[in-house]
Amino acid sequence: MPDALKIAICEDEPDQKNMLLKLLDESNIENTSVVFASGEDLLADFKQGKYDLILMDIYMESELTGIDTIRLIRKKDKDIPVAFVTTSKDHALESYRLSAMKYIEKPYSKESIEDILHLAVLKKNDVPTLFVQRNGIVERVPLANILYMEQQMHKVYLCLKNEEDFSVYGKVSELSKQLPENNFFLPHKSFAVNLCYVMYIDMELRSFVMENKTIVPIRREFLTKAKKALEDFLFDRTRRLLK
Repeated sequence: MPDALKIAICEDEPDQKNMLLKLLDESNIENTSVVFASGEDLLADFKQGKYDLILMDIYMESELTGIDTIRLIRKKDKDIPVAFVTTSKDHALESYRLSAMKYIEKPYSKESIEDILHLAVLKKNDVPTLFVQRNGIVERVPLANILYMEQQMHKVYLCLKNEEDFSVYGKVSELSKQLPENNFFLPHKSFAVNLCYVMYIDMELRSFVMENKTIVPIRREFLTKAKKALEDFLFDRTRRLLK
């Protein structure tokens, strides 16, 4: 099921867990799920891009509450859809601050589960994506996972944040046509960098220093444009955060 929703469930009550799994199994929306009995277990497993939805019980018997767990997950992934599950609405405000997509009251109902699955599908299909052909199959690579692309002979090497790096036949100049100009910059004919993962510009080396410490060269004539592109990107991101 290549397009199935990948769901992380954090629920420590056996009866509630079984009810939820039954409703997911009966859903018309294809899905696969992994169940975690504590926030600590979910955090240990979580990687950006691994799941399309988190169903998070707020009241857990573990040291971390559901709110605590999602607060920590938001440091790794600001966009993954989250639905808090609870017997009370006491934490509605906090869930809003953590950008929860939904607030589900127990006991689970078919309607509430179908609703959140539908919203998660819409969110998943709206993810900005790079389409590449790999081993004869067209694959979708979320742009948020790409640190940079590099031309290596007849192939383009994709350095990814939360998946194994890989190469595809093609040219950076062709693949870059799919990239939004406000998030990506081509400092050289052989590179395209995701400005989200640029730490700074080393002026002496005329290079981007990436989050993973990779040095990406900038052509001398592109240096001014590179500085402005990074400044504009950081300004725009700060402005959106303050809205």
